[in-house]
Amino acid sequence: MAVIAAVSVVATAAGCSNDVSVTYSENIPGEVLRVRVGGEGYRDVLDYVSKAKLTGDVRLELVDASADANDHVADGRADLAFYQTQPAFLGEQETNGHGTLSIVSKVDVAPYALYSSRWKDLEPTDDWVNSNLVSDKITGQSLPHGAEVAVPQTKAGFARSLYLLQTAGLVKLDRPFGGLTVADLSVSDANVVESQRHLAIRGIDFAEYAEDIYHNYDAVVLDPTTATSIGLIPAKDALAIEPGPGNPYARVLVAPSRLAGDPRVSALAHALESKEVAHYLAITYHGKFISAQVPFGP
Repeated sequence: MAVIAAVSVVATAAGCSNDVSVTYSENIPGEVLRVRVGGEGYRDVLDYVSKAKLTGDVRLELVDASADANDHVADGRADLAFYQTQPAFLGEQETNGHGTLSIVSKVDVAPYALYSSRWKDLEPTDDWVNSNLVSDKITGQSLPHGAEVAVPQTKAGFARSLYLLQTAGLVKLDRPFGGLTVADLSVSDANVVESQRHLAIRGIDFAEYAEDIYHNYDAVVLDPTTATSIGLIPAKDALAIEPGPGNPYARVLVAPSRLAGDPRVSALAHALESKEVAHYLAITYHGKFISAQVPFGP
């Protein structure tokens, strides 16, 4: 059975009252926004927005999203969908042609991050490892030149890893981070124009041996689910982490054209992009999910 959470709040002209109670009730036609919602990080943030009264008197009915959730929004069985990344939605649009659907909010990101069991930071260094030209020379704790970096071998994972390394100042690509074309989302070794740290980048399948790979390479790039599964905390352990603002892999709220200008949708979109949600994500997930609008950090 789908879980239905409808939050009723009363807002004064000056703001929301502190003593407003949260209630749960059945759908009231014309008042409730019916949202097809994904799992961890998707449902949680909508629950928070409602319970924190960030949407005024907007009430939400949350139903687990199926693979055809956008069809439900397009044909009126639901009002909104929040279960996909931006590239996934745009790719589906090209395939299914839901021309009446559009992104109304870029909410959060499940960021890739760089980790190392051997090195402590990415500060500039003259140290070298794994070189046949000079002897290994280690004088500090920073990721050295010649380091071997394991990254996901999937096309999207490899591309995101290269952009992350570029953001960290370790490589330079022939394009900036943030593009949404097929070429942008599938960059490879061929797009590397400079490797400032002379890295050896290895595409690897992390499916079963992520922890062994983490301990046997100079550094690894991991998605947050894999990282947390081996005990890493992105906010604490990452040497570098993908940015939220401008990230093409933002997870998005989708609405139909029939709700264009609907104040309920505007209120929800505004709440999802707020500093309050950014703070909630930071203290709840510690870097596993971060705001797509507010820079992540201390």
